[in-house]
Amino acid sequence: MAQASLAVAPDVDPMDVDPIHGADIVHGRSGVSARYRGLTLTSHFQPIFSLSHCRAIGHEGLLRATDQDLNPVAPGRVIAGATRYEDLRYLDQLCRYLHVNNHVAQDTNGGWLFLNIHPEVFRRGPELDLSDFLPELSEHPDLDARRIVIEVMENAVSDQNGFTRTVEYLRGLGCMIALDDFGAGHSNFDRIWSLQPEIVKLDRSFAISAVDDPSARRLLPQIVSLIHEAGSLVLLEGVETEAQALAALDSDIDFVQGFYFAMPQAAPVDTRQVSPILNDLWERFDTTRGSGVSRYRELIGPYIQTMGGCAVLMEDGMPMEEACRAFLQLERADCCFLLDGDGRQVGRNVRPARAAVNEDSQYRSLSINRHARWSRRPYFRRAIDHLGKVQVTRPYLSISSGLLCVTVSVAYRDWNDELRVLCGDLHWPQVV
Repeated sequence: MAQASLAVAPDVDPMDVDPIHGADIVHGRSGVSARYRGLTLTSHFQPIFSLSHCRAIGHEGLLRATDQDLNPVAPGRVIAGATRYEDLRYLDQLCRYLHVNNHVAQDTNGGWLFLNIHPEVFRRGPELDLSDFLPELSEHPDLDARRIVIEVMENAVSDQNGFTRTVEYLRGLGCMIALDDFGAGHSNFDRIWSLQPEIVKLDRSFAISAVDDPSARRLLPQIVSLIHEAGSLVLLEGVETEAQALAALDSDIDFVQGFYFAMPQAAPVDTRQVSPILNDLWERFDTTRGSGVSRYRELIGPYIQTMGGCAVLMEDGMPMEEACRAFLQLERADCCFLLDGDGRQVGRNVRPARAAVNEDSQYRSLSINRHARWSRRPYFRRAIDHLGKVQVTRPYLSISSGLLCVTVSVAYRDWNDELRVLCGDLHWPQVV
């Protein structure tokens, strides 16, 4: 980088000042800072914790700025002041330079360093010399690039040549890629397929929704599972409450970041130390999960027990309407239906005598299931794999009623030795 005139702090040896075009770099007792356009820029680090390891596994480098009167200036305002691309690219690089040097100067005993690249800079990619694109990574003698995680904003993902070259260059250095803010705005799983990031950072809206919305709480583990199957680890950012942290544990999320665990600070934490907060969280999780399991068993137990009895009666040749009478008398029972060994429905749904037909239902035509094929459904596949044992699905939206339901099912052989699967749907409360 080209040199510029320096303004050296009085308590700093001039030999400890590194010139960078547009900024004066100062190595002081409190770390490395930069004097840039009337502002003082430096680094803070927010720990990122592994829920399974119960300790920090890395830090995200965050910009901190103050004006001449030591008043804090929001990082967004600093970045917005770079109106030309050349200024933006330089400032983006300057921030990473500070984070890398401040992090290396601290004894963190390893751990990853998460660094941001502005979406516009990432989209344009290296212009001429690849080594000049991220010199703070390629030239620092004490930095192992395999400890660096480059965060890419989701809206920066594209098929442009510059973007592709940047990704290839970073991975060539040994860096990992994190897709940042997934779920904010118009998220698209295609971006995960195309980028194949090592880590997907879920936007903080997931943490909020998982607590406030029961449907989102049920959906989050499925989203996490899908991302895991795509080959990425999952980090939930913006965790600020115990309830949000418990939702992260319950959803099998790998990493967490947020004020609940640690505030950003100038000094990184020791990645060898077990977090007392995480230990306490696990204790709380095991307790609440135990009470949740008890509540679940209390609710579903009668339906499991009764469905097993219904199957025994069906094995003996009793008609389904009569055999399933006890199940259909239970409070939440919606219907019973029978499948053959290929998953085809045998006959019609049998409903409780109290059930009223809603002629105005949007799902009215779908409630006629004769000749339907359900072999793809988990309640069929699991029952076939566990002959004679009642199976229970996760809550899902019934295609026949449009309501949230759970299906209990059991496979048996009838008096003709033909394989059958007896199923029973029950309405599932949103709060469970």
